[in-house]
Amino acid sequence: MTTTDPWQMIFDKAGDLADSLLHEQPKSEFDAVDFEEKVVSVLKKIAYGEVNPREDWSVIIRPVNKKSKLDEEIEKHFEIALRQAVFVRVIFEYDMQKIRANFPEVSQRSMLLRSGEEMLDALSCAQQHATAWRLLKEVRDKSFEARSRNASRVKDEIKEEKKVMLRSMIEPSIERLRPPGGWLTPVLASQDIAKYIVDIFDNLPLSFSMGKDEMSQEIHRLIVKDSRFRKAYETNAKEPIVDPVKMRRVIVKFGYNDQE
Repeated sequence: MTTTDPWQMIFDKAGDLADSLLHEQPKSEFDAVDFEEKVVSVLKKIAYGEVNPREDWSVIIRPVNKKSKLDEEIEKHFEIALRQAVFVRVIFEYDMQKIRANFPEVSQRSMLLRSGEEMLDALSCAQQHATAWRLLKEVRDKSFEARSRNASRVKDEIKEEKKVMLRSMIEPSIERLRPPGGWLTPVLASQDIAKYIVDIFDNLPLSFSMGKDEMSQEIHRLIVKDSRFRKAYETNAKEPIVDPVKMRRVIVKFGYNDQE
C-alpha cells in the first residue's frame, strides 16, 4: 500500500538506506554488529548531544590522495551516512510527532514543512556520503571496470531518489505557497513552486541538476496530468483546471449537381 504522506516516503527511503549501508558491510564486520543495536547507538548519541547531525551538512567531500587515508575516509563517510539516515528517523518520529501533539492544526503546516525540509537535508547528505563510501570501497577493493559499473549504478539510484524527493515536495508546496484567493493558473503555480524547490535544493549538499524552467515544466505536467497533484491544485485554486478542447478538423465540401 503506497502512502500519500511525502514525509513518510522520505522516512522510508532513509530507513532503506540505513538497512542497505549495514548489510553492505563485509560479513566479518556485519556479523559482529547487530543491526538494531547499531541504530540505537546512533540514536542515543544524537539524543544525548554527543553528536550534532546538522554539522555533517557542511562537510565537504574531497578527493583522497593518500592510500593511508583511504580506510579512515571510508569509515567517516559510513558513519555520516548512517547518522544522517537515522537523523531522518529522529525528525520524523520525534520532532514531527511533538508538533502534531502540541500545536493547533493551523500552526502545524509551516512547522511540519520546516521539519520536512530538514528531513530532505539529512536524506540528501546521507545519500551523498553513502555514494562516497561505496566508491571509495571500490577504489580500495576492486578494479577500475567494476568501479565504473558501480559508479553508474549509484548515479542512477541517486537520479531516481531525486525524482522521488521532487514529487514529495510538490503537494505540500501547492498548499503552503497558495496565494490569497487561491492559485490563478497551473502555470503560475508551477513557476512559484519550482522557484521555491530550486532554492531549497541549492542549499542541499547534493545538487539537483534540473533548472528552474525545466522543473516548472515538469511540475506543470504533473499538476495537469497526475490525478493526485491535480486534486491538490484544484483544492487550493481559484478555479478548476480547464482542459483544452480537442478540435476536430472538419472539411465541408460545398457543391451542387447541374440538372436539366
